[in-house]
Amino acid sequence: MNAIVKTNAFTKLNPIKSGFRIEQTDRLTIQNKHFDWAGQSGDTIFLQPSNGQGMTEQFTMGMLSRLSAAGEIKHEVGFYLPDDLKPAPLAKGVSFQVSDLNVKQKTRFYGRYAQIMAIEDMVSEGLILPCKKDINASLKEIETRAVAYLKKEATERDLLDHALEHQQLPEAVAKSVRKKRGGGSKDGIALYSGDYLRKLYKNYQKYGLSAVADTLSKSGNRHSGIRPAEQSLLMKTIRTSYMTLERKTLKATVVDVQRAFRHENKRLVEEGELPLRVPGRGAVRGAIKKIEPLRIMIARHGREYAIKKLRPVGKGLEVSRPGERVEMDEWCIDLQSIIHSANLREFFGDELLDLIGLNGDTARWWLVLAIDCRTKVILGMKLTRNPCASAAQECLRMVVSDKGAWADASGALTPWSMAVKPELMVTDNGPAFKSGAFTHCCLDMRIPTLRTHAGVPGMRGIGERIFGTLSTDLMPRLVGRTFSNSIERGDYKSELRACLDAEDVAFILVRWVVDIYHNSPHSSLGGRTPLEQWDADMEDGNYPLSGLPDVATKRLAFGKRIECTVSQQGIVVMGVRYHSPELGMYFMGLGSKRVDVRWDPENLGAVSVYLEGAWQVVPSVHDRFVGMHFHDWMKVRRALRAKSASRKIWNQEIVFNAIDQIEDLVKDRSMAFGIIDTTISDEQFSKIQADLFSSFRMDDTPRLKADGNGLGRAITPRAPDPDIAPSGSKAPAKAGSVKPSPDVEKRAKATSPADTLHKRRAAAPKFGLPPKHED
Repeated sequence: MNAIVKTNAFTKLNPIKSGFRIEQTDRLTIQNKHFDWAGQSGDTIFLQPSNGQGMTEQFTMGMLSRLSAAGEIKHEVGFYLPDDLKPAPLAKGVSFQVSDLNVKQKTRFYGRYAQIMAIEDMVSEGLILPCKKDINASLKEIETRAVAYLKKEATERDLLDHALEHQQLPEAVAKSVRKKRGGGSKDGIALYSGDYLRKLYKNYQKYGLSAVADTLSKSGNRHSGIRPAEQSLLMKTIRTSYMTLERKTLKATVVDVQRAFRHENKRLVEEGELPLRVPGRGAVRGAIKKIEPLRIMIARHGREYAIKKLRPVGKGLEVSRPGERVEMDEWCIDLQSIIHSANLREFFGDELLDLIGLNGDTARWWLVLAIDCRTKVILGMKLTRNPCASAAQECLRMVVSDKGAWADASGALTPWSMAVKPELMVTDNGPAFKSGAFTHCCLDMRIPTLRTHAGVPGMRGIGERIFGTLSTDLMPRLVGRTFSNSIERGDYKSELRACLDAEDVAFILVRWVVDIYHNSPHSSLGGRTPLEQWDADMEDGNYPLSGLPDVATKRLAFGKRIECTVSQQGIVVMGVRYHSPELGMYFMGLGSKRVDVRWDPENLGAVSVYLEGAWQVVPSVHDRFVGMHFHDWMKVRRALRAKSASRKIWNQEIVFNAIDQIEDLVKDRSMAFGIIDTTISDEQFSKIQADLFSSFRMDDTPRLKADGNGLGRAITPRAPDPDIAPSGSKAPAKAGSVKPSPDVEKRAKATSPADTLHKRRAAAPKFGLPPKHED
């Protein structure tokens, strides 16, 4: 079977009129894969894998020439030939490389090689024969010629002397050349005997360069002179003295070893046995060097320290596009601040602030932050009182959302619109990132996660580095720092100096990230700023691999998971009614009317309901709730309850008017609203729904409706509304509170339907309706 290799880089280039010879006995290595010659048809070469596994591939000679010119082909000529048929340089030395020799071996190799080359030159010139007699007679000439091969560089004087010697210069030029000064050559060489050079030259002719190299480095006695009993006691003492967490010095270990040997020798002498030889400092040091460094470091410093210290350091992660790798981590900010804000209290109210922990105490904040490893852009951050799953969840929502509203609210001069769907989300093993809430979010959005080993922050180096930048660049500018420890803090009273509130901290973080950090040159970006790197990737078309999740996907991922009962009116969540044809058909069917619902507090315009094995989007009955935040809706409900605490049914127009007023008031809401984690728990959700919305219902009947007779509106008779009753009028008595008198009932019965209709028409206000004629 043939496989045709197609490469755009090859097809677009002009054909090459060059190549190289490939024989059946050759071997080619292309992209670390070995190939053997399989055949040729015209300009096409067929190559098969050397291991016999895989398909035969075909290459044009032009393609192979380009690969060879790019240095991507290793051509081993005559690889499969027997040694006696190979050329001399390849025989027995096809795998020999001078670079494999150590420094001393190279020195000896080049000394022999220079003398062999000198002999070969003289043989080719017909001056000598490669025999012992001629070589011994020409040792002086061999030394002179060999020195020339050992020179690292040829000087201009050497070139001119060579030209003069061979009469390659005109006579006038030759006279002007300055002759060499007297004195012997500074370069020397250790000449071998004639008999040894004869044998060496013969082996070189037969076996190639490998015959010139020696194996002196493998000679000598490599066995220790220490007896087994001495070796055993020495290593035992080193393990108990040197390889401990006390980390004794080499000097102290030598003392312990000698003390142990003296104690053992005293026992041996008493038993009539030969004493052991006491090792000196060199023997102890040599024994320690033979132990693997990793074992020594684990024993003296611990496993985590050893792994961190001895881990190979490369050039770092290879991230090619934005969103390919996003790291998220938590950090306890080195700052004491007041955990409340006047604007937050005005917006949320005391009750909700107490629920989410913003009660006004002086404490430290936790920051959950996500950073893109390609551009170093910060994609999301959330402030929270304590590390929790909801803060990590909301930080992930910021990663996949536009953050321009918070940048505008802080007055930032640069945008913060960067958002991606991560191809890989990297976190540590913290409880917030292992929780079901965060895990379900990533699974619902199909974001792969990688949780690194605990206690190894280097596996999340980019995320850890941004926290270091915050500590060194931002924290020193603020009042109320806690510093990293008590020694560094000294007499600095963090609690007494705390003057920043929650809104101040949120404002400072946003402005620092958007206007300072994103515009600061980064060393790993080649001097570019994170914002410049992001813009450059977008201009070059280096876009993220996937688009952002849609509204329905975000609702499934970040929405609160609740169960609701389906009724004829649909589903009611927090006083908002949701209905759809699919939900109506489900209600008409058989089976349980309890359904799973996903309710997103950031958009009350719709919910997702699991019906018949699939998620269905069920919109709100009123379009006015599209895009409305749950905290805004809670403020509307509190305002309505303050107006009438006992009222249960509210007309939709009154509710919508209240929504308009509240949205005008919170149009410039607090910066901390979006940065601080204000997620409510399941218990808080149930409590709010029971306290505020259990007795709340909207009357969907509009006051005015068309009668189908052209312009104008007709008022449908209904009970008077106490909130819109004219001033000075009394509210009607509640039904059933006063029993009508018998006279009233008698007059009502005596009145004819025609009289009643006539009176109603006469009393009805005129809205420009055309007059009606009675039959």
